[in-house]
Amino acid sequence: MDLITFGCSFTRDNYQGTWADALASGLGLTLDNRAERGSGSEFVVNRILASNLTDSVVAVMWPSADRIDLWADHTVPHLQGDLEYAAWLDGVQPEFVNLQGNRSQTTGFNLNGNWPRGYKEHYYKYLYSSYQSAHSLYRNIITAQLYLDSISVPYVMMSSITLTNPLIMWKTPFEIEQSIYSKINFDRFVAGSEGFINWCVSNRKPFMNKWYPTEQTHADYCQQFILPKAKHEFRNLT
Repeated sequence: MDLITFGCSFTRDNYQGTWADALASGLGLTLDNRAERGSGSEFVVNRILASNLTDSVVAVMWPSADRIDLWADHTVPHLQGDLEYAAWLDGVQPEFVNLQGNRSQTTGFNLNGNWPRGYKEHYYKYLYSSYQSAHSLYRNIITAQLYLDSISVPYVMMSSITLTNPLIMWKTPFEIEQSIYSKINFDRFVAGSEGFINWCVSNRKPFMNKWYPTEQTHADYCQQFILPKAKHEFRNLT
């Protein structure tokens, strides 16, 4: 049985281990890390839907809501020209990536996180709203939960940012639609709606740089919150 993880660079980092490595070690499972640097929640949910999850357990750390994942191919050459703004998925060069994890210079999702670069600059200027982005995240969480429940795959989830205000850079006031938010199954969430980064800040945990908690901080969070929850949800399976 494998542990399959999904998320952004808080889940899969080129420079240090993350909570995903600590969780796999704590459970004694082989890690299949399907997170990608710079990804938003739309990429995450689509990769979950596109994945073969047979004989596995799943853990997801949802990215912040203020991200947009743009697909580039020959039908949108202007987005192909945005390659220079794509995330350095392997830490060596910018690349696009598809839902199977294949990387390319010509085809795939441009994942660059929250930064307003290339055509994403137009998105943040003309189309972005905190309300729409937050509720898109909630919808993607609900979709992933319904899918994983439907195929009887055990899972745990957590959020990088507190879900009641899941924004990092583009913070403007918005009202939560409780009729949507209430459909999230928080019983499957680690530490309720509190985010990993919020926990790090409130507990004065060390950061590697401005954005990334250290590997030891990841391990501490895993030991305190994720591993006990995972052992409960995956009992009799691992």
